[in-house]
Amino acid sequence: MQDSTKYHTLEHLGDIVVERIEAALEWLQRSTKGVSLTYRIHCMEKDREASYARIGRRTVSLRKRQPANELFSDEDMASLLAEFDEVDAELSRAKAEREARLYPNYAAQEQAV
Repeated sequence: MQDSTKYHTLEHLGDIVVERIEAALEWLQRSTKGVSLTYRIHCMEKDREASYARIGRRTVSLRKRQPANELFSDEDMASLLAEFDEVDAELSRAKAEREARLYPNYAAQEQAV
């Protein structure tokens, strides 16, 4: 009886090894995606800070040249604000995706409610 158990174990040892390797590769792929997502978030945060700076510089230059004009009627300012909104929205989506990857059970509970 013991010989048949050993034979059965040896027979399926390859399957067990392959399953473990597949599980490790899946984990590695998820981990790599998480790292690249976090890197992308950091880059977008830098872009957002740069947008803040460009909006501030444009506001100061408009105020010095034409203090009575409204800022939002300036085309350059409108494009800077649109760019900022776009970066901010993409950053929010990326952060939400990262949270869903880090805490998948929490995200599933939120959707159920």
